[in-house]
Amino acid sequence: MGLRRTGEPVSHYEWRDAEAALIATKRLVGLAEKHKKRVQVLHVSTAEEMDFLKDHKDYASVEVTPHHLTLEGPECYERLGAYVQMNPPVRDARHRQAIWAALQSGVVDVLGSDHAPHTREEKDHVYPDTHSGMTGVQTLVPVMLDHVNAGRLTLQRFVDLTSHGPQRLFGLRGKGRIAVGYDADLTIVDLKRRQTIRNDWIESRCGWTPYDGVTVTGWPAGTFVRGRKVMWEGQILGAAAGEPVGFLEGY
Repeated sequence: MGLRRTGEPVSHYEWRDAEAALIATKRLVGLAEKHKKRVQVLHVSTAEEMDFLKDHKDYASVEVTPHHLTLEGPECYERLGAYVQMNPPVRDARHRQAIWAALQSGVVDVLGSDHAPHTREEKDHVYPDTHSGMTGVQTLVPVMLDHVNAGRLTLQRFVDLTSHGPQRLFGLRGKGRIAVGYDADLTIVDLKRRQTIRNDWIESRCGWTPYDGVTVTGWPAGTFVRGRKVMWEGQILGAAAGEPVGFLEGY
């Protein structure tokens, strides 16, 4: 395990290493198996965890993030510093490739944004006093559509990871399908639009994204929540009108 080095965010994935991640995941899954209860293992970031989890799917479902599928150390730390610091850390190419392999083989069940929009002030402290986490909600669709266009996963698999998969795992009532009796929660996308992600596009009050300046192919044109248009061509429409999510009986 590497040592925590003041002022060097790249050491973040050395002292929060793959061994520590695997120990934590094995402990969690062991408790689930002991008590016959299912668990969701979030933000899986290592090859070793994926190799373990593929043989323990009876009790463990698996979530990954676009950050771990897209960013790669040490390059991203050299370019972004503490702005790419998150927990578990973004790791090197070997781990990123293993996460993709697990997604393509079906080990991964769902995709999560891991939206943790820390301010620039919090990120600009001297490492290790910098805060871990970055924006993720608004960039999830364009970043993953770019992966779809690059042939890393199908559009159908992307829909399953973000809609059908969560509904199946958590028994969400009226979600995850375009069907009579389901909420009309829809994202309208332009699969071929090329656009550059910019900090000033980010609606979060923190006002930044690790993907600033990245050009992607595939873009969200609009969003409907329960049939109500809430975003169109980058404009938020009306006030927020969220409601509690319902669950099917037995969940």
